[in-house]
Formats: sequence, structure tokens, C-alpha cells
Amino acid sequence: MPVSSTISRPASGSSLQPEASLLAVEDLTVKYRLHSGVLTAADRVSFSIAAGEIVGLLGESGCGKTTTAMSLLGLLPENARIASGRLYFRGRDLRSLAETQLRELRGAEISIIFQDSSGLNPVMRVLTQVVEVLRAHRDCNLHEAREKVKSIFAAVGLTDGERIFSAYPHQLSGGQRQRIAVAQALISEPSLVVADEPTAHLDAATAAEILACVRRMRATNRTSFLLISHDPEILRSVADRMVVMYAGQVIEHGRVEQVFSNPLHPYTRALLACSLDPSPPDHPVTRKKCFPYIPGNSPDPLEVSEGCSFAARCADRMPMCHSRRPRLLAQPDGGLVRCLKYEAE
Repeated sequence: MPVSSTISRPASGSSLQPEASLLAVEDLTVKYRLHSGVLTAADRVSFSIAAGEIVGLLGESGCGKTTTAMSLLGLLPENARIASGRLYFRGRDLRSLAETQLRELRGAEISIIFQDSSGLNPVMRVLTQVVEVLRAHRDCNLHEAREKVKSIFAAVGLTDGERIFSAYPHQLSGGQRQRIAVAQALISEPSLVVADEPTAHLDAATAAEILACVRRMRATNRTSFLLISHDPEILRSVADRMVVMYAGQVIEHGRVEQVFSNPLHPYTRALLACSLDPSPPDHPVTRKKCFPYIPGNSPDPLEVSEGCSFAARCADRMPMCHSRRPRLLAQPDGGLVRCLKYEAE
């Protein structure tokens, strides 16, 4: 498969482009048609995921993470279109599939966990909802399906199975409903799960159990995950690699330990600094200090910048940053970064 002309090819065997990718996204560009103009939500996005790998997609709200994920599943809204790029899953071009073929793929081979449980049917018992997902994609009788559901409920931390089986969504807590949504995504043992902020509205204990379930599914079934988050610490706890997005573009890509120990892009450094707090809670400085933040605002997505999209907020900006668009460059450590200061070296 071809490599984008805007990306310097990593060295042979680089972990950033697994040789046998389960999923390969190449130069994905997605545009939205709005009353005020055309918005580019994803701009030449490229990454891959190998079997049994967890890849994190990190960035602020509006950076294009969810748009990228919905493109994989053919779930973009009517006013959005894929302007260019290729999406390969097990070597199949997802963009060439008919809607009926995509429906067969969703749930069976690729499933999604949304950031809330609003997709649950309020007038259907949760057992029926999860069983229907399983029987839609796997050949099993009702007894086999029930036992499978009981097993997956236990895996996601729903130990009071019999009570929950007969419950309606409104009779469960928010954490329990989110676990049901996770169970729906995992019940058919898909090869790839797209998890869009799956712990966003959960307490710390429940979030930790959901992430532990992600690790177990990867270990036992070699399930791959595209884990979307705005919180670097979430990805640090489970992901193998991290793709950082800003204003619709991939601005850094590397192994999680590399990104945390040596973030290359100024935006990545700023984002990590906002998530890390080395001071203890009772430290007097901690009690009085302001929360860290990145000064300035993200660029207007309807305006096409001549230079780097992060230039106005960047502490390391140079004069040329306002007039030249940076390319995504391979680095000696195997990472990728989109920043002009690396072109100047």
C-alpha cells in the first residue's frame, strides 16, 4: 500500500507501520458541508493498527478524533464526506464496500463503544439488547447466547447478572449502563474495537475496571483497540502507541513511552504538562495555583492557514511558522512529528 508523500517513510520494521496491519488509514481527509462554508475535520490522517495492539488517539475536543473513527465505520453524518484517502481492514478497502457489507462488518469484525450509553434502547431489557447483537453476528441458540452474555457481563464487572438481565436501562446506574454498552461492543469478539472516550463520564474506579477489561480482551482474544481520549493518562495506562491530533492533523505519532518521556511537538508537550501534576494535593502551592492550560484558542476550522495551525499558541514558534506548513517527518527514535523546527535541523 502506498505511503503518503507528506510523510517520510519510517525505517524498515518500524513499530509505527506494522508489516501486517489489521487496519491501515492512509491520507484520510474528511470535509463537512456547513451553511457557513466547508470545514475540513480530518486532514490527511494516516496511522495503522496491528492485531492485538492498542493505539491511542489523543487531542482536544474538535481536533478530528471522532470524525476519524466514524469514517472507519461508515457512520459519518449526511453533511460529511470522505474527500480522499484509503481505509483498509484486513486488506479490504472499506470505502469500496456497499452499505449492506458495512453493516455485516459492524459488530462482527469492527465494533464501537461510544462515550455514553445513550444508544441503549430505553424500552428493552438489557439482556435482550446484548443477546440481539450476538445473534445478529454469531450462530447460537438462546441458551448459548445467554451464557455468553453472562460471561461478558462478568468480564466488564457486572457481577449481579440475574438482576441486571431483567433490568431496563433507566433502572441501572450510569456506570452500569456504560458497562452494558461495552459488553455490546465485545460480545461478538470483534477483531477491532473503536472506543470513543469510553470512560469520559465514569468515576475513577469504574473507569479503571473498563480499562482493565480492555487489557484482558487484548490479552485473551488479541482484540485490537483504537482508544480515543483527550486525557493522556488514560492512554498511558493501556495503549502501545499514541497518535496526537491537532486541528484535524496528526502532529505526533510514537510509542507511548517515547511520547511521554520525550514529547517532540510543542503541542504534545503542552498537553502532557496540563495532565501531569507532580505536587501532592495538600501542598500549599497546589492549593493556590491555577490549573495549567494552553494559552490561546484552536484555529477556526473554516479558515485555511498558510502556516502551522499551532503557531499562534506555540512557545517555540519561529517567523517561518506563520507562512510554511510543516510536513510529518520521521525521527531517529522511530516517531513522527509535524513541526518546522525539525525540518530546520
